[in-house]
Amino acid sequence: MNLAELFYYVVSLSVMGSILAIGLLIIKRLFRHKLSANWHYYIWFVLIARLLIPFTPSAPFSVFNFIPHYQQAIELPQLTMPSETAATTAIQTDNSADITQETLPGPKNVQRPLVATAKAWFNWQTLALTWMIGVSAIFFYILLINLWLLFKIKKLPLCDSADILRILQECKANLKVHSEVSVVYDDSLKSPALFGLLHPKIIISQELVKKLSSEELRYIFLHELSHLKRGDLLVNGLVLAIQVIYWFNPLVWLALSQMKQDCEIACDATALAALKPEEYKKYGQTIISLLELLSEPYWVPGTLGFVSKFQVRRIVMISKNKQTSLKWAVVALALTLVVGCSSLTNPINPPDGQNQGNPLTNNPQTDTATPNSNSPSSPDSNSIVYKNTEYGFSFTLPESWKGYSIVSSQWEGLAIGSQQSGQAVVETGPIISIRDPKWTAQTPRQDIPIMVFTLEQWNSLQKDVFSIGAAPIGPSELGRNNSYVMALPARYQFAFPEGYKEVETILESKPLQTQTTQLNPDATKSLVLNMMVFAKQGKVINSDYAAKTTTIEDVEKVWGKADKTDYVATAKGGYATYTGRQVVFGINKGEQLFEVRSFDSRLKSVTLSKVKEVLGNPAYDAKTNGQELIGYTAGSEFKIEMIFPQPTKDNPNPVLDHYNVLYPLGTVNSMADDPGRQW
Repeated sequence: MNLAELFYYVVSLSVMGSILAIGLLIIKRLFRHKLSANWHYYIWFVLIARLLIPFTPSAPFSVFNFIPHYQQAIELPQLTMPSETAATTAIQTDNSADITQETLPGPKNVQRPLVATAKAWFNWQTLALTWMIGVSAIFFYILLINLWLLFKIKKLPLCDSADILRILQECKANLKVHSEVSVVYDDSLKSPALFGLLHPKIIISQELVKKLSSEELRYIFLHELSHLKRGDLLVNGLVLAIQVIYWFNPLVWLALSQMKQDCEIACDATALAALKPEEYKKYGQTIISLLELLSEPYWVPGTLGFVSKFQVRRIVMISKNKQTSLKWAVVALALTLVVGCSSLTNPINPPDGQNQGNPLTNNPQTDTATPNSNSPSSPDSNSIVYKNTEYGFSFTLPESWKGYSIVSSQWEGLAIGSQQSGQAVVETGPIISIRDPKWTAQTPRQDIPIMVFTLEQWNSLQKDVFSIGAAPIGPSELGRNNSYVMALPARYQFAFPEGYKEVETILESKPLQTQTTQLNPDATKSLVLNMMVFAKQGKVINSDYAAKTTTIEDVEKVWGKADKTDYVATAKGGYATYTGRQVVFGINKGEQLFEVRSFDSRLKSVTLSKVKEVLGNPAYDAKTNGQELIGYTAGSEFKIEMIFPQPTKDNPNPVLDHYNVLYPLGTVNSMADDPGRQW
């Protein structure tokens, strides 16, 4: 992972953390005097988690789903492009003729943005370098301060007063602190403070000790020992490190500074728990007395002090010192969970392109759904169509793109975790970039980059076998056929060059159409094996929604209502048809998915003999209504059933019509003594 990619992660998390920080500040404001000090402090750990965890699961309830895709994060270059001074590319001048693709000469596997930035000084590398300089400067400043303090403390005189040490031991016993803690004198440190993770020390001015009563000294020791008991020094170091990393974000600094204040107040609450109620007022008075004695309280990085500049709220919390009522605790917890969970998940990015116009029909008599023939919509008469016969897709462009050119390059897939071990490239594939005819080296414009994956590569990418670039989101699917998946890079418009809005408008019209290609035997075998792999998870190849673990409500939250829903008595449930998705879901009375059917266009390359060759003899084989149904067990809970036209003399080896993954236990009705379906 290079510096620019690392900075991309930091900026992305910074934006997400800022949104979460605002939510937490609002919650704290709403429950300012209704929650205890500990509540106010511990809810900040949700923000700590957001700022530290780069990879989080996707969910439909993420607050970032409301941010348009191109605004989700600041994008970095990821495409490998040939030299901008390369030879002329093939030009499309006819609306219907196939284009010949030529890879332009130039250095290979050199990462560069789609936009020429040779003259631009304000780029990601510059920003990343500036950020790292800031991190390094602040880190070394804090390190030097703490090394100086550590060196200085070793030379400071230890407290040997029997009375003071007795008070310290009493406070340790009261708080049940078993660590060895010493007291050292330092007249230059104005406020009493705790320092040291391994060998903690309470630093206090000898002149201040002379002015304090034994009771006031006891309160100071209780406070500093409370920090030790709660592990606040360790948390303070973590917060300090986060502030260094996010030094450029004032909102993160504000939130974490507020967390430090809440830490002091929570520490006061721990100390007060060791006191009698009648001593609360005296404890608060001690803080006021110290403010009167100290002309300018200050904080040293790496220490936790007794006196700070936010005393008004602190005194109020001390005077109240109440526990949070159950009612307000439940309300605050619910709001925190809503804000926290929605912010700790990344957005779901549904595929931009879905094959449209293949209506599925459900036949109650045979319990099957049959797709109609594929007939893509005709492009506008003024549009231009780029056709790629090698990978089986076409792309409709507006008339203004007449004279476009094609730039070929490659994407690289890196083994997960290899960013720290030599950038191991485990997969590669083509990128076909359609270039605006108005593009020039002096005035670059946004390309339309189309990444091409084999089905096996795409499935591996979804399973995180490898990654493309450093972004936490991957490419978004534009369309697929029986051999390839065409996808849009996640960061294609990272620099927002001229024409990027026009490209977004083109993509919104779903311009990519696919055609069936001839699969080679190895690819067909891979497809059948993948069908079985997904079946063991309760899924089909073109849907992430699994039988058993998913409800129809989960599907509707993302896909919306089904095109139609029919009840089929012989199949033991209702069937919801999603025509454009080429998927049908079987639903039981509990709204649980017990069956998932796929009519994916890739299935047209799978023959009956090929399935039996790859998966062996089926556990179930039946012929009915002109169809042959064969089934296999998929793990311990699911079964996979494939529906073919019945073999005939003229068609002895038919191709697969559709298939389904069944969860048999989901069809059982114990109340009606119905054992359910087996196939």
